[in-house]
Amino acid sequence: VVKVVDGLPEQVPGVFPENISLEEADGNSVILDLGGGNFAVYAHFQPGTIRVEEGERVQRGDVLGLVGNSGNSVAPHLHFHVMNGPLSLASNGLPYEVDSFKVTGKNRGGTAAFDEAEAEGTPLKVHRFDPAKKVTDAMPLDQLVVRFD
Repeated sequence: VVKVVDGLPEQVPGVFPENISLEEADGNSVILDLGGGNFAVYAHFQPGTIRVEEGERVQRGDVLGLVGNSGNSVAPHLHFHVMNGPLSLASNGLPYEVDSFKVTGKNRGGTAAFDEAEAEGTPLKVHRFDPAKKVTDAMPLDQLVVRFD
């Protein structure tokens, strides 16, 4: 764990936050050093729920924190990406693969529907997949609802 930010307040769902500094954009967050010059950021946790400390070593399956709505966020979600440096807004994003996950649904209306639901604070219409579709060695794509086992 190379960086932990905690103690930032939750935002009001459906309301675009104002005056968020670059340092607060990720909200309550954790940055991990993956090795080889690669880092991962997990952002927008609930305040006071981060369970790791800087300098700590973590393993697959460890709980880092609870999903929230802190920082530059209008709805509770986990923001995750891999990057080539330890600062999320001063690094380049990198492609990555996840060993396996299940696609349980997909946004019915694409990006426009997502943006509208976000702006209005209304539920997003999701087409559910039953059974879920198992995917291996891939990057989850935009507008999918996924479950990690």
